[in-house]
Amino acid sequence: MAIDTAVDAETGKSHPHYRRNFAAFWADYGFFGVAMAFINHNTVLPSFVRQLTDSPLLIGLSGTIQTAGWLFPQLIAANYLGDKAEKKRYILIPSAIGRPVPFVLALALFLGAARHPTLVLTILFASLALLWMTDALATVAWFDVLGKTVPARQRGRLFGLGQVTSGLLTVGAGLAINYVLSDAGPPFPDNYAFLFVAAGALFVLSWLAIATIKEPSETPAAENGGSQPPFLRRLTHIWKRDRDFRLFLAVRLLVGLNGLATPFYVIFATDRLGLGQEVVGWFTSAQVIGSIAGGVILGAVNERRGGRQTIQVGVGAGLLAPLWALLLPLWLPAGHPWLVYGCSLVFVALGMLQSNFVQGFFNYLLDLAPADERATYIALSNTLNGVVLWPVALVGGAILKMTDNSYPTLFTITATGMGLGLLCTVWLAEPRSPSHADAPPATAT
Repeated sequence: MAIDTAVDAETGKSHPHYRRNFAAFWADYGFFGVAMAFINHNTVLPSFVRQLTDSPLLIGLSGTIQTAGWLFPQLIAANYLGDKAEKKRYILIPSAIGRPVPFVLALALFLGAARHPTLVLTILFASLALLWMTDALATVAWFDVLGKTVPARQRGRLFGLGQVTSGLLTVGAGLAINYVLSDAGPPFPDNYAFLFVAAGALFVLSWLAIATIKEPSETPAAENGGSQPPFLRRLTHIWKRDRDFRLFLAVRLLVGLNGLATPFYVIFATDRLGLGQEVVGWFTSAQVIGSIAGGVILGAVNERRGGRQTIQVGVGAGLLAPLWALLLPLWLPAGHPWLVYGCSLVFVALGMLQSNFVQGFFNYLLDLAPADERATYIALSNTLNGVVLWPVALVGGAILKMTDNSYPTLFTITATGMGLGLLCTVWLAEPRSPSHADAPPATAT
């Protein structure tokens, strides 16, 4: 057997070019993760928008665009990819269009567009829409290629290593963000333009990493003695027959209500608790520390216990974010010197929850889905979540507007939804268990 080949201990499937592909996914994950620190939708983007407008709806719009743009197009991609033996090119082409767009926004700022806030906001939201729509098209193929190149038990290790690596680098990025946005850094808007340039450069490096993957060819079902039924029939069959998939979606939707408050934690800290703009870098680093901890802890849980317990641990950690934001002002008054450290714990919890979406939810779904329907399961899950959750940040902004900026109300609603999601994990099945493996798959006939 070739040295660079791994065999899945549970299925016996061979994975050629395993080391090369593991390294490529690791590099892509790392570069992409660091890039996201410079345009973080929990810290940097809300802070940037706040320089241009005080509208809570517009502040929440960047998160809404990310959710809608990333989730809605994936069914289109899954339908198109269904009969493709090789899918790497369908990662590279959309990514080549979308990942350089931060350069466009940076150029606009360097050319003085910030004198016209409406123009800058239009460019920002259009750029984010293009970035996330093209990334959505690439994501379905990305997970499908990952599923056939990296064995199931090594995926948790890959994601954990990627999160630790990108996390350590992003701690440095957070310090850089802290300096750039401080009084000692460049003036507005050049400070944010430099952040967008850094994000664009790292996105390009992540694209180059994906280009090195060696993808094995898989014979489509239609060429393997079977036939692919119409796409819509496959979707409805999966939905009707797979109870575990429906319950998984219910959990993910409830946990997704964390997005109600996510864009507003940094605004709460700066406007309500009296912290300065320079804390944005600290909060970015804190979220990265949470992501690193999540990569290590949740990766180990996934490898030893499977996706179900990984989801439970990750959601439990993420639930601490709104709860801690509720309690913190009761203990520390506005302007207290320890507030920056207390608020940082909120972002540590957000980092843990962010790790959970990959280590827990996506790994669980890859284990749950039949091999020939991976792309369909991923796309259906993400699209249904997008349909329900795309306006969630806007709803959070509306809650603040209707309650006269009552952050406790917003945080309480967020914690309630996430708590219900954690409760529902009790009924999730474990796809790696022998009893589940013996169950017939819910594929269309």
